Amino acid sequence: MLHDVRVGNAHDVVLATLGEASRTFTDNVRGVSLEEALDAVGGYRSILGIAKHVAAWSAVYHSYAFDLEPRHWDGTDWPGGLRDRIEPTEAYLAEILAWFERSDERWLASLRSVEDLDQPKPVHWGGAAPLVDIVAMVAAHWAYHAGEINAILAIHRGEAWEYGEEVEENHISTVGHGVRPGWMSDEQAADFERRAEHL
Repeated sequence: MLHDVRVGNAHDVVLATLGEASRTFTDNVRGVSLEEALDAVGGYRSILGIAKHVAAWSAVYHSYAFDLEPRHWDGTDWPGGLRDRIEPTEAYLAEILAWFERSDERWLASLRSVEDLDQPKPVHWGGAAPLVDIVAMVAAHWAYHAGEINAILAIHRGEAWEYGEEVEENHISTVGHGVRPGWMSDEQAADFERRAEHL
């Protein structure tokens, strides 16, 4: 039997999807230290570099969807101007994260005034796509890179899963590398840690 499940009108769904992607991204960069932001954990992509990439493409996609004269990569509102190398400072990290938040706010404000989400909008690679598809691409991009940041932080911090969310790794012991979730009380954490000692 099919159930009639209503999640709201299309505008509500689009705003909720973009909002959730934004929360996922900002939750993963909140509280990141400069040391963590600069560490590529053996690779070539740091959290600061990823955040800069996400904010820049967010600005480009928004400009093409809403500006009369769209600005591409080299014409967007780069903090401190477009440069090949990041500035390895707390201030620059804060500037990049604030840039992402401004872009998110522009997206939400622009979408609230749109009547037709299926209206084709230009995209930076040429051609056009329905606005709803562009929003889906942007939200997926934010969430994808939030996951990448989460993985970098887990490696950098030597963390595994939140308490109670462990998965059997078979070949990798995660005991002692759990992360206490913010909602867990001291008593709950102590109880969990006692039980984990016996695994």
